[in-house]
Amino acid sequence: MRILIANLIAKIARTASRLTKSGGGTTLPGLLAEKIAPNIITKLAGRLPQGTIIITGTNGKTTTAKMLAAILEASGLKVIYNSSGSNLSRGIASFLSLNSNLLGTKVNADIGIFEVDEATMPEITGKISPRLIIVTNLFRDQLDRYGELNKTAEIIGSAIDKSPQSTVLLNGDDPLVADLKKFSHKIRYFGIDEPLVSKSTGAIDSKICLHCGHELDYEYRYFGHLGRYQCPNCGYKKPDLDYKFTKLDLKVDESTALFKNNSEKEDFTIKTKLPGLYNLYNALAACAIASELGIKTFIIQTALEQVSAAFGRMETIAIGKKRLALLLVKNPTGFTQVIETLTYDKKPKNLFLILNDKFADGTDISWIWDAELEMINRLTKNVTVSGLRAEDMLLRLKYADFDLKQILLEKNIALALAAALEKTNDNEVLYVLPTYTAMLELRKILFNRGLVKGLVE
Repeated sequence: MRILIANLIAKIARTASRLTKSGGGTTLPGLLAEKIAPNIITKLAGRLPQGTIIITGTNGKTTTAKMLAAILEASGLKVIYNSSGSNLSRGIASFLSLNSNLLGTKVNADIGIFEVDEATMPEITGKISPRLIIVTNLFRDQLDRYGELNKTAEIIGSAIDKSPQSTVLLNGDDPLVADLKKFSHKIRYFGIDEPLVSKSTGAIDSKICLHCGHELDYEYRYFGHLGRYQCPNCGYKKPDLDYKFTKLDLKVDESTALFKNNSEKEDFTIKTKLPGLYNLYNALAACAIASELGIKTFIIQTALEQVSAAFGRMETIAIGKKRLALLLVKNPTGFTQVIETLTYDKKPKNLFLILNDKFADGTDISWIWDAELEMINRLTKNVTVSGLRAEDMLLRLKYADFDLKQILLEKNIALALAAALEKTNDNEVLYVLPTYTAMLELRKILFNRGLVKGLVE
């Protein structure tokens, strides 16, 4: 009876949220449903015949989930996943509840894919027995919530420890993630196997060996602390990879790589319309999961070629003869990777940077000082800054040696958008780099103007 009432209230809440335009109906339904039936996630997840897959880590969760969903749907499976990136318990409860019948006896899907906030992992694995867990990477992100990286790794490790039945896929290029092997015996590693050095290696978030405290040596780094590493003291090193990309080709509008599966003799080329090394990591993660599930090669290839950008991750919106490209930024490594991707071509860029410091963004915005904005300071036509902490972003741009005459500060996002579009010529792109709550606010503005179909994907 509790499940029935919870599902009914959840469906009413979603309808009310959308009718009143007060939200996308992705979190409130689950929040109410869990209050009425605290075990609703466990009950409904248990109705999925092919089980659940959990994706966690700092960067790449949403895009990896979208890529994997496309592959599994192309293979004939009916998939449920939290496509809007609502990755706390309430978001997962919402998607399960809204995709089940009133009695909760059936969920309208074969398999569930849930991206899960790192700090929420122990709670979710206490409610769900996932078939597979994948950890994408660990970078500094919202230090006011997570604390230092070792603490985040401990949190994820405790969640893995609660799931002895799960196969665990770990990014072997990340020494923090690779070390999570100690929490499970069902381990597979994925990563890049090419002596590629990114144009910007950036700051290293984790360079100390977790086993002996000695500084790690890197033969090469892809970005941050991801790369080929070894401890010269105790010998801890990058593990052998079960799934890997080689022969990378990075362009401003697409990326390709050769995928190698150690259990298969044949290698195959993967192509994605999403640019950037970080998106190739997302594609690799999706390929690794799909391969673990036994999906055929040609299905993986075909599906990935068709995947468009996830919610706010290089999502492109037409505004008259102009285009607006949304690229979510939330930590220094992700910010740097977005900036580097924009430098793949040398055309002058129109930039719109929106910095908020609400809880979902992280109240500590000092991370902007570790992002390498200097890479693009000579490739901008004009820059607009907005948001609650617009002055901080302006100061960061000043110290990144931007031409201050090119920069407009307008704290009101709606007014700033109008000004930024005014300065963008027809057939040009306005690149918008917002933090999470700023992105939601911007999408609400665009939704109210009829430029996007919904507040969330």
